[in-house]
Amino acid sequence: MNLLIEEKLKQAAGLLEEGDADLWLTLVRESSRTHDPILDYIFEGHVVWPSAFMVTRSREAFAIVGSLDALSVESLGTYKVIPYVQSFRESFLPFLEKLGPKKILINYSSETATADGMTHGMYLYLQEILQGTPFRERLHSSQELIGSLIGRKSQEEVGRIQRAIDATLGLFEEVTRLLKPGMTEKEVAAYLSQRIEENRWKPAWDVETCPAVFSGPQKGGAHSSPTDKAIQRGEVVNIDFGLMIDGYVSDLQRSWYLLAPGEKEPPEGLKKAFRVLIDSVDLAVKALKPGVKGVEIDSLTRNHITSQGYPEFPHALGHQVGRCAHDGVALLAPPWERYGNIPELTLEEGMVFTVEPRISLPQWGVVTVEEIVKVTPQGGVYLSKPQKELILVG
Repeated sequence: MNLLIEEKLKQAAGLLEEGDADLWLTLVRESSRTHDPILDYIFEGHVVWPSAFMVTRSREAFAIVGSLDALSVESLGTYKVIPYVQSFRESFLPFLEKLGPKKILINYSSETATADGMTHGMYLYLQEILQGTPFRERLHSSQELIGSLIGRKSQEEVGRIQRAIDATLGLFEEVTRLLKPGMTEKEVAAYLSQRIEENRWKPAWDVETCPAVFSGPQKGGAHSSPTDKAIQRGEVVNIDFGLMIDGYVSDLQRSWYLLAPGEKEPPEGLKKAFRVLIDSVDLAVKALKPGVKGVEIDSLTRNHITSQGYPEFPHALGHQVGRCAHDGVALLAPPWERYGNIPELTLEEGMVFTVEPRISLPQWGVVTVEEIVKVTPQGGVYLSKPQKELILVG
């Protein structure tokens, strides 16, 4: 992970220059208890006392930390460490005065949790320290920098995501051989959880809903846990599942159909809905190019589905994937109030997104896929082998 941290620190310095800023400041304390999400990208470990992790436009990285944390931070070899004993202020203010930054980026955002890691208490603490200095009026959100820092995936990062994707798709193939009428959603989930444990992997998110297994028409939402409901013939089964491998995750969904007695293929209505779904995914993937807004991609898919007479899906089309299942800042999302200005952000080359529309069908259940795609100048490139047909269980 140290090599990845070094990559991100160098990248951050370049982003400061792009944004005409002089200093990126991440201010934390008791980080094992109150964890700033961006620490996963720039520091490995935890600190206790008030600590500042800083990157300058001159491509240097500094850490002002308590003396008891100093040795562990120094051992990483990525920061020039400035330890203190009694007063953080007495080390921090001289550092700022020597650097003289005109624009300081700090971790707050009203629109995304990824860039909103500074607690309100630490913000007030910073304001109090900077009282009477010109630096207090030079604080700005680091949302834009963090969005690019997390979003622009390196080759190593994409490789790690790919390994998680491949392992997840392998387990989906096992599920195809496993599924049969009468199995419960919980039994399917338990099998996948057992395979995670056997391979010493980790689930990509909370075990209560990773994996999430749904059969037939759904009463719960897309984030609900598996139930004791038995899977029946003539129903769609979909699974939302991901793995964490080497610190990076996958987040994929697949749909199966259990043929009813006498059926050799799905009913025409179900096949039509699935084809509309897949066509909507293809529209989005082809349009995933740098400079396009997330809301524009979402609209392509959403409008295609509703134009064919199906209901609008009640969530964003896609999110970024990386160190966690919901990574980065930019979203493929509709212009709803809940998403703030995030849908208006433009995509950047190297971002990795899910594409996950869904169509609810009262007769059979929910048809959905979730693919993982990388943004390139030529359009989206699938990292996951895309599902093009319902997986049939005879």
